[in-house]
Amino acid sequence: MVTEDTLLVQKQDGVATVVINRPGQHNAIMRAMWQCIPQIFEELEEDGETRVIVLRGAGEKAFASGQDITEFRDTTTPEAARAHSGLIDGVLARIAAIRLPIIAMVHGFGMGGAVGLLAVCDLRYAAEDAVIAVPAARLGIVYPEPLTRLIMGLIGPANTKEMLMTARRYPAEEALRIGFLTRVFPKAELEKETYEVARVIATNAPISVRNSKQMVNLIQTDALPPEEAGRARALRLAGFSSQDFSEGVDAFLNKRPPVFRGV
Repeated sequence: MVTEDTLLVQKQDGVATVVINRPGQHNAIMRAMWQCIPQIFEELEEDGETRVIVLRGAGEKAFASGQDITEFRDTTTPEAARAHSGLIDGVLARIAAIRLPIIAMVHGFGMGGAVGLLAVCDLRYAAEDAVIAVPAARLGIVYPEPLTRLIMGLIGPANTKEMLMTARRYPAEEALRIGFLTRVFPKAELEKETYEVARVIATNAPISVRNSKQMVNLIQTDALPPEEAGRARALRLAGFSSQDFSEGVDAFLNKRPPVFRGV
């Protein structure tokens, strides 16, 4: 059962923190929680004050241990399996469409479905004790295509095959080396470093930040068809025509801090 305490939201200075709050279950994610996460992100995107989202697990033992396995007990028919897979696919597609930058802060375990959740985030900062694993092969589960595609885009085909077929655990430094994690910090410094980056991004021009994220996402689709190429050009031009662009240039020339308003 999802309660208002299962997913927490905290806001400060343009940075919203979303906390997966089931520390007693290593922050395992129930289906109802999966449905709520993109809704929370979408509300933050529209609140007019949030510029960056930080996603983390409660405590320092786990980001999330993935899908709450107890809910697989009722996934015994093809219809139930399709429903579960469709739910996760839809959730991750909605998260991928969020224009705000999303930073994952990872203490301890990031397992199973949580690896897909991490992959859809823009940046993944982890403590040195972090462990990444997809134990699907040990459960007789085939990882869904959208999540596999996301992970393959980060670590390549061979590493993705190894991760999925061996189900082994990747320590933080190895996950960093193969490209899954963005940066690794000493455990005591992870929160400070993560929020320092979040605050830097939050003070930058919102249109530039949002459109840069979308630009990278568009390029990742390989060769862009004409419509998408036109959209990419429009994203770039929207930055140049914004008041924030003028403010940024004026602030630079006059050696003062810029004040960006997202217009």
